[in-house]
Amino acid sequence: MAEPIGYNKERAQKVLNNHDVDLLIASSPVNVFYTTGLPVTHVAPNPILYVLSNQYPNLSMVRRDGEESAIIWSLYDSVEEFSWVSQSEVFRVGSLDAAIKVLLKKVEEWELGKKTIGIESYMPRYQSEALQKKFPDAKFINADDSFIEMRLIKTEEEVRRIRKSTDVTEKAIEACIEAVELNMKDTDLLKIARRKFVDEGAWGWDHLTMNIGPSDPEAPGLGTPVTPNDIIRFDFGGVWEGYISDVSRGVVIGEVPKKAQEAMDYMIKVQEYCAENIKPGVNAKVFREKAQAYLKSLTKRGFYLITAHSIGLECEEVHLFGPTGALDVAFEKNMVLDLEVWLNVRGQGLVGVEDCYRVTENGTERLSRLDKEIVIK
Repeated sequence: MAEPIGYNKERAQKVLNNHDVDLLIASSPVNVFYTTGLPVTHVAPNPILYVLSNQYPNLSMVRRDGEESAIIWSLYDSVEEFSWVSQSEVFRVGSLDAAIKVLLKKVEEWELGKKTIGIESYMPRYQSEALQKKFPDAKFINADDSFIEMRLIKTEEEVRRIRKSTDVTEKAIEACIEAVELNMKDTDLLKIARRKFVDEGAWGWDHLTMNIGPSDPEAPGLGTPVTPNDIIRFDFGGVWEGYISDVSRGVVIGEVPKKAQEAMDYMIKVQEYCAENIKPGVNAKVFREKAQAYLKSLTKRGFYLITAHSIGLECEEVHLFGPTGALDVAFEKNMVLDLEVWLNVRGQGLVGVEDCYRVTENGTERLSRLDKEIVIK
C-alpha cells in the first residue's frame, strides 16, 4: 500500500471540524488524487482514468474522522500501487449508474443522510442532483474552501515534487533560450520545450505560455517569428509526479527596449520585496496593500499585476493575493507560492518575472535558480 503524498488525516479532521462537515466528497481529478493518490488527472503517465471518467467516475469520500473511501473503475487493477485507501474501502464500478448507487448506498450506511455534506462546485450535476434527491434532509455546502485549506500546507514530499518540477521547467526554459535565433518560429521553440520535459523524465507540462514581443502569450504556436529587439518570454510549468511549477524568463536578440528594461528592474525589486517580507503570521490581505505601495514608490506608470498564488497540484490553487483581492489568512510555514509581478509595456506586453517560493520558519526560500534578468543574445 502506498504512503500519502500530501493528504494528512489529522489535518483533514481539523478542517472538517472547523467547517462542521460530516462528509466531504471529492469529484474533481485533483482532489481525488490528493485524497487517494490514484492517478486520475490529465497529466498522469497514462491518463486513462481521467479519459474514461465520463463513463466510470472517480470519487473519494472523507468522513469527519479523516477516514477515506474511494469509487473507481472496475477494471483498474493497480489501486494498491498508488493508493493508501484501505482495499476494503475501495468500491469498483462499471457504469455511471453503478457509481451513483454505490455513493448513495455508502452515505446511507454511514447514517449521514441528515448530516452536513460538503461537495465541490465542480461536481457534475447528475451526481449532486442524485445526492440531493436521495437525501433531502441533508445540508449540502460548497466544500471548495475545505479542500484548499487542506492543500495549502505542503508536506516534505510535496515540496520535493514541486522542487523537481521547477528544476525541469527551468531546464526547458534554458533549452529554449539557448536555441533562440532570429526568424525562428514559436512553433519550433514549443517543440524544444516539450522534448526537454520528456527527456528530463517529467510527466509532462501543465502550461507552455510564451510570447514574442506583443504576440498573445496565451495563444502561442501560430508560427510567429523571432524578431530583433523583441522580448521572447517563456512562462512554463512542468509536471513532476503530479505536481506543478510556474517559472517565467525572457530573452532578446539585440537590445532590450529602454522602457522594458526599466519595467524589469522595477519588477525584480518588487518580487524580491515580497520574498523578503512574506513570513509566517503575515496576513496576505494586509501584505497585498504593502506590496502595491512599494511598487508605486518605484513607479506610478503603467498597468501592473502583483500576485502570490498557491501552487501544487494546480498551477493556481488559490490566489493568496492578487489584482482582484486577497484572502484574509496568514502565511504559514510550508506554503508554496508562485510570486509573479508584471508591468505592461507598450509593444512588449507584460514584462516581469515569476518564481516558486516556499514559506519557511523565518521567511521564504526560492525554489527557482535561474538569474532573473532578461538574457541578451
